Amino acid sequence: MADVFISYASEDRERARKLASVLATRGWSVWWDRKIIAGQSFDQVIERELETAKSVVVLWSKDSISSEWVKNEAAVAAEKGVLVPALIDRVKLPLEFRRKQTVDLVDWDGNSSHSGLQPLYEGISSAIAGMVPPQPIAGPSGGLRWNRRWTFAIAGVMAVALGLLVYWVIAQQEPQAPAPISQDQKQSSYRDDLLRQLSKDQQTALEMFVHGKPEAIALIDKNLTQIDKVLASFPDDANFHSLMGYTLKDMYQTSKGLLPTEKRREYMSRARKSFEQALRLDPNNAGAHNGMGNVLFFEGKFDEAIREHDIALRLTGGNYGYAEQDKKLVVKVRNGEIPFDF
Repeated sequence: MADVFISYASEDRERARKLASVLATRGWSVWWDRKIIAGQSFDQVIERELETAKSVVVLWSKDSISSEWVKNEAAVAAEKGVLVPALIDRVKLPLEFRRKQTVDLVDWDGNSSHSGLQPLYEGISSAIAGMVPPQPIAGPSGGLRWNRRWTFAIAGVMAVALGLLVYWVIAQQEPQAPAPISQDQKQSSYRDDLLRQLSKDQQTALEMFVHGKPEAIALIDKNLTQIDKVLASFPDDANFHSLMGYTLKDMYQTSKGLLPTEKRREYMSRARKSFEQALRLDPNNAGAHNGMGNVLFFEGKFDEAIREHDIALRLTGGNYGYAEQDKKLVVKVRNGEIPFDF
């Protein structure tokens, strides 16, 4: 069982080899070399490795987007919830994979300091842990674009957003030294258990949504009710307010052309208030600063957005790949390199 399975077109073998080498230096076991031991069926070996891999990195290129083999492997990984896509050529992804945030490695030359590697590491770590990382505003292929064929997309994005932010919130918790369990520690443990359960429930809802099951809506409605209850129970927890902010922000982002303008503005206004409350409770909350940067970006306040992303990066010692990606997007839009169409 490998930590990482790399899916790629044969024409991209050298780039896959370089990536496997970099990932191995981080202590992960990587399956990428499709040389089969004598006497073993090629299909059986690939299937076994794919089914047991803890994460699957798919390298999208001009060759792999037309490879049925790569697309099939990506579909299996997506169904398992372990897909970590990466763009190595500037191409348009196959339709079914466009909603998935994709790491940008287009200009990567094998250097281990490339900025796109950090989001990739985070994606792999999250897949291995059974959770998904928070999304940046937009990815190299246009980001979270609305696809009007998604019957349950409005409900689904709420599931995605909550699942992503639950991972981030849990990741913020500091480990505690062994000691007698106090009442506060019991409450903290309960809170973390609740977050994990919400993450599990939302992942289930997301999988139902992806497969077009109408029952997904009922489950998502139930989970959203739980969010309100959590906020009522933990009104002074900055992470929960941040979680709600991201959920509302993502609803605004993906509903362009579908919901009335006033309704979308209401979502953005509520997202701003959630992040502001999170920062009042914890001025050093990096996730809330990055979320506020997202809000300011959508409001067209690019310089202020950049400042918030910079704060998030400073608070994490520069180890916040998604804040870095968000900042780059803001700079490109501000400089006219990308049209402001969000």
